Amino acid sequence: MTKLEVSLGEFIEGLKPGEDVLVEYSSTAPVHILFYRFLRTLNDIGRPFMILDELDQLHVLRTHLGIMGLDAGVIDNAKVVKMGGIIETGSVVGKVDLAKEPPVRKKHYEAILAGIGEEKGFRLIVGFEKVLASYENDPREKERIFGYLVRPHLGNPERVTVYFVNRDLISERTLNELREHCTRVLSLTFDGKSRLRVLKSLDIEEYGAEVVF
Repeated sequence: MTKLEVSLGEFIEGLKPGEDVLVEYSSTAPVHILFYRFLRTLNDIGRPFMILDELDQLHVLRTHLGIMGLDAGVIDNAKVVKMGGIIETGSVVGKVDLAKEPPVRKKHYEAILAGIGEEKGFRLIVGFEKVLASYENDPREKERIFGYLVRPHLGNPERVTVYFVNRDLISERTLNELREHCTRVLSLTFDGKSRLRVLKSLDIEEYGAEVVF
């Protein structure tokens, strides 16, 4: 029996409001291609989205695409909230200072979204692993990150949040906490071909499926 295959568009359209989705990848996986196609698919099916760029990871993704010769307009025209970092990529609508305490960051982030009327739709988060990595030796502070900036958004009926996380940069314990939190977990690998597989889902039948992009 062959494993179920679904297109990226079908997978996205199957996501329910309030879900948090984890897309995990390695340092050598072609995440820039997946991210690009994710954005293009959201545009094609008419789903609004915003990007949360943590510590300039969006610049890395956009630059890789540009060097390939791909049209990065889908990033350039996207609304972006920066969380730390210094390189502006996309249409930056607000900045959150990482030096602030987690509850202050949360307040500023929500105020930015409310101020521009962009509280609904998809939230694509890149670079979050770099923030988590800085707290690996401080479990109490890392718990505050989860408590203020991750868990409260789960179940929000106005949003679907998608975390693109490099699993090589964080501990197995931290990765497993993210996996447990999220409603769906996808793993991007490359073995001569890019493969995106479902590791976890609200739909039991979806386990092991390959998402074709």
